Amino acid sequence: MLKIGITGSIGAGKSFVGNLLRARNFLVLDADRKVHELYRDCAELRAEMAAFFGEACLTPTGVNSALIADRIFADASAREKLEQIVYPYLTRSVAEFFAGDAVGVSNENAADKCRFVEAALFSRAPSLVEMLDEIWIVDAPESVRLQRLVARGLSENDATRRIENQRGACAPELFPGKRIRAITNDGDRLRVESQLDKLMEVL
Repeated sequence: MLKIGITGSIGAGKSFVGNLLRARNFLVLDADRKVHELYRDCAELRAEMAAFFGEACLTPTGVNSALIADRIFADASAREKLEQIVYPYLTRSVAEFFAGDAVGVSNENAADKCRFVEAALFSRAPSLVEMLDEIWIVDAPESVRLQRLVARGLSENDATRRIENQRGACAPELFPGKRIRAITNDGDRLRVESQLDKLMEVL
């Protein structure tokens, strides 16, 4: 079974690609969603978060994302500490996903052929990258990504800040030894579907 990572800068549309793969009966783990589940359900992780960011970072359903975002944008060392806290738990969850049974899919052959993990910043999680055979990088023009983020409700300043924070984080050279494939997502669904068709032919 191939283990494939889907990544891309914020607003590039990696989640859109992940949803298209789910529609094709592939298993796709959304790493961001999994982290939110861990924030809500994992007592050990919650304790580590509170120890570093303070009890105010916790909510009954997860964490105070705005508070944490303010800290990590203002202090790079806080971002690094966040990653050190979260990634071991996420890595364990991803390993369980790859090892688990194909539950909830109508075509188990697709799930056995390859499974996907969708994540924004694989380059900051080498333990995740080690598990992967390929990395698919989704990209879109920066102006398109900015428009998408503003449409989600972010201010233009906040959207620009987030784009700058991730600049270069999905560059192919950050994944030595991994087969890299590129997907352009400029908003044309048929074009993305066509690219996926071609990728499936070479898997």
